[in-house]
Amino acid sequence: MLRKAESLLWRSNQVIALSLTLCLALFAQIESSQAQSKKFNFKKKAPAKAAPAKKGEAKKDASADKLDISGLEQKYWAPKDTDFSVVQNRTYTKAKRYAATVQYGLLVNDGYSTGGGMMMTGNYFLSEREGVEVTYQTFGLVDSDQTKAFLDLATNTNALVPDHGKITEYYGVGYTFVPFYAKVSMLGKKILYLDISVTPHIGMTSYDQLTDVNSDRVRETKGKSAFTYGVDITQHLFLSKEIALRFDVRNRFFSEDVLNYRTGAKKRTKTTQTTLVGFGVTYFF
Repeated sequence: MLRKAESLLWRSNQVIALSLTLCLALFAQIESSQAQSKKFNFKKKAPAKAAPAKKGEAKKDASADKLDISGLEQKYWAPKDTDFSVVQNRTYTKAKRYAATVQYGLLVNDGYSTGGGMMMTGNYFLSEREGVEVTYQTFGLVDSDQTKAFLDLATNTNALVPDHGKITEYYGVGYTFVPFYAKVSMLGKKILYLDISVTPHIGMTSYDQLTDVNSDRVRETKGKSAFTYGVDITQHLFLSKEIALRFDVRNRFFSEDVLNYRTGAKKRTKTTQTTLVGFGVTYFF
């Protein structure tokens, strides 16, 4: 019995010792944490009060220490409703210069005729954006495959030709507007400079009215002219300051009187639309 009591007392002493050890360790840990917190806890110093101004000394304006950025704002910032424009360094300029162009043009939308002719154009550019233009075109058209197929029909024993006319020339004036100027990288090797312009045109178109009133298979022609309007789309590809390649798509509209091929009498009046594609070279003076 005594031995059992001694065993219980020894175990109680062990538990008490272990509890004291744990308490001491926990207390040491808390002290260490508080010390670390105090080490890095810097109190913010109160701002020093400004010394009172001496008698006769003007009070310093606090706003004088602020940086004045109004100049920067005026230079680099603008209101949202301000229009912006791109300033581009043009390598090839046109303003206040004359230009002359020689081209060969193809008629691409006439079902009865095919062929083309020479086109000569003169320009004067008032600015990089605007200019005026005069142009003259002459054509040598022949029957298209469609017309030839009609002539070759076995039933067409009288060699009748579809009622139509063939344009022979055009001359007119236009206002040129240049909305696009661009630099294009070609295969990463060379920079190409080009512009694209739009030119509304007015002028006169001459055309031949075709007849064969004598039934001798020999066509007779009657020349006629008509007021013409249209619009051109032009692209210049600059090779140097003086020379550029020119590509045009020229659209023309005019009122055409069509004659009966056999009798020569007026058959109808129609609005004819012609589209020409031109390739040539422009020289700037």
